[in-house]
Amino acid sequence: MRFFILLLLLCSLSGISNAQDYFIGGKVGYSFPTNIGNPDKENGFAKYANNGWQIAFFGKWFYNKSLSLGTDLGYQYQGPGDKWDVGNYGEFKNASYQTIRLLLNGTYYLSQNDIRPYIGVSFGAYYLINTIDFNATQNYQSIEYTAKVWKPGLAPQLGLLFELSKKTMLDIHLQMDIIANMEAIYHPDAEPDYTENPHEKQNQISIGIGLLFGL
Repeated sequence: MRFFILLLLLCSLSGISNAQDYFIGGKVGYSFPTNIGNPDKENGFAKYANNGWQIAFFGKWFYNKSLSLGTDLGYQYQGPGDKWDVGNYGEFKNASYQTIRLLLNGTYYLSQNDIRPYIGVSFGAYYLINTIDFNATQNYQSIEYTAKVWKPGLAPQLGLLFELSKKTMLDIHLQMDIIANMEAIYHPDAEPDYTENPHEKQNQISIGIGLLFGL
């Protein structure tokens, strides 16, 4: 935690002293849940959640044209996947997967031209809100819960940065969010008993596009 705070302070101080190198903006993205990291592919996250939209505010401080540090505050919503289509076994009411992310980012640009391909990595915290409400009518398990939890995560990136003008940049990137320590939790004492987050790992891939404006 002290390391995160130190990085944020360094970014803030650097932005004040070199304001022309600091850019802020917003972006939208589209995410694809994956079964990466799940030993049981039939019960992975891609089976339980649909593709979803995300929005984010982000900023970059350019140490030079090859290196930048940044922040990312984002929100994502995903609806229910194919696993919840259980025919006549019960009444499906709701399922949703919401994510709030707070990330720090480091990026290396492979070119110093107006179009700069880059590789980067973000790390930080993900706040997950998983809601399930399914009422069984036959020999099937009823499930109703909202699981809220903070998890650490890592997000490598590949992207392109387009310098549209001295004060405007277009950012397009592919990102994979790897969320640590996601496990299924069985609640035997609940009525009825249920398994929270049966998909376990909650990793995903997303495509994002954003605009950055210089201060």
